[in-house]
Amino acid sequence: MEWIFQVIVVTIPALIVLFTGIYLIKNQIEQLRANPAKAVASYAKPHINFQAYERLVLYLERSNPVSMVMRMHRPGISAKMLEGDMVKSIREEFEHNLSQQIYVSDEIWELIKKAREETIKLIHLASSRCNESHTGMDLSKILLELSSSIEDFPHDVAIRYLKQELRSKT
Repeated sequence: MEWIFQVIVVTIPALIVLFTGIYLIKNQIEQLRANPAKAVASYAKPHINFQAYERLVLYLERSNPVSMVMRMHRPGISAKMLEGDMVKSIREEFEHNLSQQIYVSDEIWELIKKAREETIKLIHLASSRCNESHTGMDLSKILLELSSSIEDFPHDVAIRYLKQELRSKT
């Protein structure tokens, strides 16, 4: 007799959980059938937003002068060629990420544009200190010196605000 009582005590909660699960799954399936576009959008939108933040941080890191010097320097390249390659790379990567602006606030987008502009100015400033005989290595050294003298680099500011905005959305 006691074993019947134990079976009932275990079976009733299990059946309640089972029927609740069936009800919830059935409800979700009905919502998907009623409006599949809305269901997909509600799932996909947060993921797309996160990807936009990731891509913008990646852009900022890749266009940072320090990482650009490490990535783009080639032996024997002239200072002028390295300057042109760096500016071209910044512009191309920015254009590649233009659509990401719809996922971030206007303030963040302005910070990203400012980081791009300031980096290009810094590259031109470093290049203006070079003459025709200077190599890419010379330009790299000048660029790294100038970068290290900037206290609050625009890339770091933009990344900090991107992180803050993303945290406030989650």
